Amino acid sequence: MTEEDLQKQQAAMANQKRQEVEREYREQHPDQIKQENELSFEHKTNKLKKKLNIAIITVFGLIIIVFLILFFI
Repeated sequence: MTEEDLQKQQAAMANQKRQEVEREYREQHPDQIKQENELSFEHKTNKLKKKLNIAIITVFGLIIIVFLILFFI
């Protein structure tokens, strides 16, 4: 068995152990997982709200600039 094969095998075993620990945690702490998901959802929603507000303000600003240019030309 080569060094590379050994490293791949160790990485696979570590990944399997990590997944097993995560599964056990989800089973033992379902309320904590639900709360984390809700916070994640709220964070994503707030980020989208900020981006939407910036887009709306930009569009209105550009419309005002176009009207001012057309009015003075």
